Amino acid sequence: MPLPPTFRGTSVQVCGFWPFAGGSSRPAVGVPVGQDIQTGSTVCCDPFSWFKAGFISNPSMAIFGMPGLGKSSFAARQIIGLADQAVTSMVCDLKGEYSPLCRALGGQVLDYGRGYRVNLLDLGAMGDAAARIGGTRGEELRELAIARSVDAIATQVQIVRRSPVTDWEQTLLTSAIRVLDSGHRHRQDAPTLGDLVRLLHDPTEAMQAAILTEDASAYAALTTGLRRSLQAVLEGPLGRMYDGQSTARLSVDTPMVSVDVSAVSRQSESVLSSAMLASWSEMFSTIEAANALADAGLEPQRNYLVVLDEMWRAMRLEGAGLVDKADSITRLNRAEGVGNLFITHSLRDMQSMASEADNLKARGFAERSGIVVTAGLAKEDLRALSEVKRMSEVEINAVAGWSTPPGWRSRQVRDLDGRTRPAPPPGAGKVLIKLGERAGIQTQVRLTKTELDLHDTNNRWLGAAS
Repeated sequence: MPLPPTFRGTSVQVCGFWPFAGGSSRPAVGVPVGQDIQTGSTVCCDPFSWFKAGFISNPSMAIFGMPGLGKSSFAARQIIGLADQAVTSMVCDLKGEYSPLCRALGGQVLDYGRGYRVNLLDLGAMGDAAARIGGTRGEELRELAIARSVDAIATQVQIVRRSPVTDWEQTLLTSAIRVLDSGHRHRQDAPTLGDLVRLLHDPTEAMQAAILTEDASAYAALTTGLRRSLQAVLEGPLGRMYDGQSTARLSVDTPMVSVDVSAVSRQSESVLSSAMLASWSEMFSTIEAANALADAGLEPQRNYLVVLDEMWRAMRLEGAGLVDKADSITRLNRAEGVGNLFITHSLRDMQSMASEADNLKARGFAERSGIVVTAGLAKEDLRALSEVKRMSEVEINAVAGWSTPPGWRSRQVRDLDGRTRPAPPPGAGKVLIKLGERAGIQTQVRLTKTELDLHDTNNRWLGAAS
């Protein structure tokens, strides 16, 4: 039950409150996230419940805030609460901080760079769903799976060459992958990236005709750049991860899936972008397959929350055109039973691309979010965010003040095991929840011990037990 605020005052000061006192109402719909800082009443919030209740038109949420103030902890609370509502969360995890939570929920953890391999030509869950559905709808789904595979490979080529794939190169890749798919349709193993490279070196007549080349020499001269780019993908830092059969597939009937890319997060931006975009593509392909099976009456309808943490890092690779790729693969929304959770430091992260057009597209991720949640931020960042979700000057000053320490006294805390750790930074757990033009709800999130144990981002700063 919510606890009302308690205070003392003289009969002259508080006479207006008695006997008709009452707190302001807060929505009691959704995942309990904390207490209203001003009234002490319980605050509930999540994109699925608020969408079903008619509060928002799009089941999505954007979370902003300085490092260490509780962005990912707020996201973890959303994941746990939605798991209780049978919503499967899918996370691209840059730091490996969601893996303990995923395992505790009984979910699936896939580790990039630690033995997990992705075959970009494996049609995966969509191919399996097409085989189960059969008929015309099955063939349509298989064509969609091939298009997804072509797009995934084209994305890797764009990352390597820092420029988009041309229309005829897309046509050639589609033709080649259809040839490989036809030859492997009745085999257990799928074609690999190495098979694709070899086929492009020795094409079929249909492949040459697809790009209007009359003889082998003309084909070889035209496709040299594409073949070199694919060879660079195969021989590059992530070549081992993309060559060969997939070691695992994403589950659709699990409480949570965490694709851990922390092993490659300290490598170059191109390597990290490659891993993130490949994982996003596989997530959304799996969701489309699950929806197709549900439409065919072969599986129950499921809902998914896709968590995109620091997605700007995958989009700012100059010249690769990755904003369009991210935009296209993340446009699943309410029509598909999917909610999105975007997490980043500030709106300016999404405006760090070289192209102004890309900046405007990236800004759209926040503008389309039904709910905006912000922890402590600088005033400049808050004013930029206010252009997306209008904030009053009082709200801006309050949120900006959350990141200011009250004094210079050293602050440490001791856990139940007697170990010391840095105290939570000032304003940790305080968030402002904005919905349209309504006044924001200033909320204090308080984590349980279980949540702290599963999602401790300061575990390397633990001191020895006394």
